[in-house]
Amino acid sequence: MKARINERDVDYRIEGESGRPDDQVMLASAIDLTAGQPWAAEGHSVAQFLAPDEQQALREGLTELVREFMRNAGLSVGADFDISQYHHAVGDSKELHLAVVNQIKEIRQERLPLPAALLEARVGELCGRTVQALNPWDGERFFHLRIVRPNCADNNPLHRDVWLPDYRDCVNIYVPLAGSTADSSLTLVPGSHWWPESRTERTQGGAVYNGVSFTVPAVKGAAEPLRIIRPNPGPDEVLLFSPYLLHGGAVNLNPDQTRVSLEMRFWPA
Repeated sequence: MKARINERDVDYRIEGESGRPDDQVMLASAIDLTAGQPWAAEGHSVAQFLAPDEQQALREGLTELVREFMRNAGLSVGADFDISQYHHAVGDSKELHLAVVNQIKEIRQERLPLPAALLEARVGELCGRTVQALNPWDGERFFHLRIVRPNCADNNPLHRDVWLPDYRDCVNIYVPLAGSTADSSLTLVPGSHWWPESRTERTQGGAVYNGVSFTVPAVKGAAEPLRIIRPNPGPDEVLLFSPYLLHGGAVNLNPDQTRVSLEMRFWPA
């Protein structure tokens, strides 16, 4: 499938058996945490996040956590290592990169530099209702760090989170930590949270994207060109978005910066 992100052509190769989509609109039978907000129609919003000192503590604490995970993988990085240069530290070693990535997929919220309640309160303000970072499907409290090296197949394919049932009825945040620019930040398709399933073709199960296997199904094609954008939040901002939106496929087009971000989900309290 050919894709365009911010008017730039991107090679997007998806392998996997196609499913049989119907006309179901998944959000119509779910809890919509965007409902009633000015950004509900688009399904996403960029806003100021925490107070400046809290935002700095979050960014610095999570940056040090990335360094810790790199050290755990056997890399020698100092206290001032710039994590946007992560790709130089791991080089071409798949083993080193996987050793880091396997530590950042699900991190217990006790490792957050700030109490999760601060993030819950701010996300609740933006949604206009009380939320909690507690997954009701499994009772777990996790957050995720995403590391996407420049011009590598580290990013996940274009998908809806809710094609995996554990992520229904919530809202997502994306907080840039390093290397998040107009050429690397998360991509999404505005308004697609209200699309029927039949509007795109997707894999029946997990997809292979640019040669890498993922557990989540992925978009294989669409009858119309997809308007994929990068909202690109600044260092003091948060991107809040519906998991029913098509998003992902966010290839890092930076010439020499790894993108690192915090990703976390919130459900009705």
